[in-house]
Amino acid sequence: MEREVKRGVLRNSALYGILAALLLWLLLFSELTVGDLGGFLPYLPDQLASTSLSVVLLPLLVSFSVFYVASLFSAAFEGTFNELLVGSLYATGLAAFFALALIYSPGSGMLNSTGYLFLAAFAVLLIYNAIATLSRVWRSHALKAVAASATIYVEGQIAVRLLALFIGSSGASLPAGLAVAMSELLDLGLTIAAAVSLLAILKTSRKPPLSAVGGVASNYPLVLSACVAGSLYFNYFRGRLMSISPGIANLSPYIEWTAICIVAALVFARTHRGIQASMMTEVQLGDWIKHVQEVSTYKGDRFVGFTEIVDDFLERGRRDRLLISLTRFLHENRVGDEEISLLLSDLINYEDAKKLVFSITGRAYALERENEARRRSVLQRTMNRILPMGFGGSAGEGARRGGVSQTTEAPVPSLEGGAPETESKALEGGW
Repeated sequence: MEREVKRGVLRNSALYGILAALLLWLLLFSELTVGDLGGFLPYLPDQLASTSLSVVLLPLLVSFSVFYVASLFSAAFEGTFNELLVGSLYATGLAAFFALALIYSPGSGMLNSTGYLFLAAFAVLLIYNAIATLSRVWRSHALKAVAASATIYVEGQIAVRLLALFIGSSGASLPAGLAVAMSELLDLGLTIAAAVSLLAILKTSRKPPLSAVGGVASNYPLVLSACVAGSLYFNYFRGRLMSISPGIANLSPYIEWTAICIVAALVFARTHRGIQASMMTEVQLGDWIKHVQEVSTYKGDRFVGFTEIVDDFLERGRRDRLLISLTRFLHENRVGDEEISLLLSDLINYEDAKKLVFSITGRAYALERENEARRRSVLQRTMNRILPMGFGGSAGEGARRGGVSQTTEAPVPSLEGGAPETESKALEGGW
């Protein structure tokens, strides 16, 4: 661990220790109430003013403790899993403050129940975030789609309970059956949304129609809003809402015209994109054909950017442009395809060592340095194989020389059409 990181950990530990000691002393040895802070707060009801200050201090202590643990993980470890863990801990610390404040609020069962439901909803989101991260690491889109569908359903059930809780505790005079109807139609819309979002599994299908369906189903905000709006209109169309509240019938023209305008806008946008794409295809194709004709007659400075291509491979591991450039160079020197495959075999089969999902701080930096050393070694071996081709040698001779380190500076055919360069200069990015 670096010295600056250690200093940051010690500083955070000292601050947390002082703050935790102060909060614990206030919780255990003081009898402060919310009313004692009346000089800093607006008017407080008598019941709230007599409430112990521990309702606020305990959530603060828990939140600061979670933040401190997150800072330790952030300083000591790294990787995709650690990023997920640290982000989840920070979010948990913030959510725990509000949830615990609601749970420990005295004299209000509605607030206590809201705190528990809020904590449950947040826990479901954390689980989904973890599964989504794992699915990205494992490259399993189906796992993410199933997790999203289950999350929508569970969060929908929590939302229905919250709605019923607020309506029941508000004391407002609602038409008979309206509260039950609202809960049922919300439950119906969210359940349908969960079922439709499950079709996102088809997004990776090889069949275009199924892939298109999966792409639409994976747009979760659109699916949620469409299903809830569809559930509302379905209950309105059946007349159930109008039977509960007859005044809704006066909104019939506005609701129908709004639905018509939304459908017309979607159809127009889809048609406009299709027409624009078909009209631009011919123009783009003409520009591309012109570009191909110009490139086919362009011989002089084709490899002017080869230095950047080599640097791109050595620094970031992107080998595609380097492979294309070397293949074109060998083709121009009348090298056969089989010989090219043999000459570039090390470069073709090269893969960077994958970054660790969870590791100690500094390991990712060391791994990147190791990858850079391996890239330079692969480029060295590839160049040693290509060098004999400039002297009329064969690919077999180049392959035999590929594993031998060359200490002499032999001339290298220049890709820019200029004077021959040395091997060491070529490896330093001087092509």
